[in-house]
Amino acid sequence: MTFVYNIPTMFRILYFFFLGSLFLLTTGCAQLTETAKKIWGSSTAALERARVDGLRKTYTCAFAECYDAVLGLARTEEEQEAKAKQEEEAKKAAEETGGAGPGQELGQPQKSIADNKFFDIFLKDPHQKHIVVIGVSGNVDTTEVGIFLEEAGPSAVKVEISSLSSTAKRRVAQAVFEALDKRFSPAS
Repeated sequence: MTFVYNIPTMFRILYFFFLGSLFLLTTGCAQLTETAKKIWGSSTAALERARVDGLRKTYTCAFAECYDAVLGLARTEEEQEAKAKQEEEAKKAAEETGGAGPGQELGQPQKSIADNKFFDIFLKDPHQKHIVVIGVSGNVDTTEVGIFLEEAGPSAVKVEISSLSSTAKRRVAQAVFEALDKRFSPAS
């Protein structure tokens, strides 16, 4: 039993491997990862660019405290599921009765347990120091708003809110800044 190797094919594979490695070394992986994130839907590049027009405020607090306070404004998975279930039930009830039920106007959403929360977390990364939220009331559910936290000294954190939607940006900024104003003092 003899083994026959196709040497030109083996060299061709090594040649393409070498060229691919050389390409990655010269161009870097960052462009490839950003492209993959855009395809996947988790790129924050547009929100990063929108930071120029973002709303910002600085607070006297530790980064972890501020980050956790912002996360506390988001709906939990249980609250999201309960809200979705309640919306589904309301939709079924409206279809069965042929419209709005007694005492309920069209366009008036029912209160849910998640109404005291302001948004849903889409992405969070404490190492990159950002949170991306969606589900802002009054906007399309998929409208993204970036909340960027940046340490502005030993005990100060700058919070920036950015979005391509000015109304979503204002609503999230109002909720976040109002909650942080109650909890921390603004830095001077």
